[in-house]
Amino acid sequence: MGTILDILSSMIFGGVLLMIILNANDMASENQSMYNGDVLVQQMLVSTARLIEGEFRNMGFGVSATAPIVVQGDSDRISFLCDLGRDGGFIDTVKYFIGPTSELSGTQNELDRYLYRATNSTAPFKVGVVTTFKLNYITRSGETLPVPIPVDRRTEVYVVEVTMEVQNPYAISRRAAEIHPGERTALFSSSLWQQTRLASQNSRR
Repeated sequence: MGTILDILSSMIFGGVLLMIILNANDMASENQSMYNGDVLVQQMLVSTARLIEGEFRNMGFGVSATAPIVVQGDSDRISFLCDLGRDGGFIDTVKYFIGPTSELSGTQNELDRYLYRATNSTAPFKVGVVTTFKLNYITRSGETLPVPIPVDRRTEVYVVEVTMEVQNPYAISRRAAEIHPGERTALFSSSLWQQTRLASQNSRR
């Protein structure tokens, strides 16, 4: 009888130990995947953020002091003037805007969308993939302008606040028991960039 109890105890102990090992392996694999996803989204975000930060800081270069720098401003799109050639010649119109999520319906992340850049009448090209691209426009006195910016207030833009988020297009699927109503079915690595003082040196006039 004692031998049978020893065998049963060993089986129970072995089963518990096996479950602990399997759970630890799952957690290690999940953590590794999340780490790789974090690195990926940070790389994606940095390359896009550098372009935006550099170009937004130079918006208005070569533009007359009496002319508006931002010619169209909305919550997810902007058009501004800048002499890209820096030769005192033709003034270019630079546009940034996001496309619809339907363009990236093939990725696992349903929030993915392209961020586009266009100059003058050329066809827009894809700058990167984002899940959030939000713009706020602030006056010299600190007032946040309504969007879209009224035509008669475009000359008041002093600071453009940019909030941008990039998420991994592929993610770790969550167990059904871990998903609460309204939550997403997968874990997406995410990286957020917000530049609250992205003022063009040319708007300080």
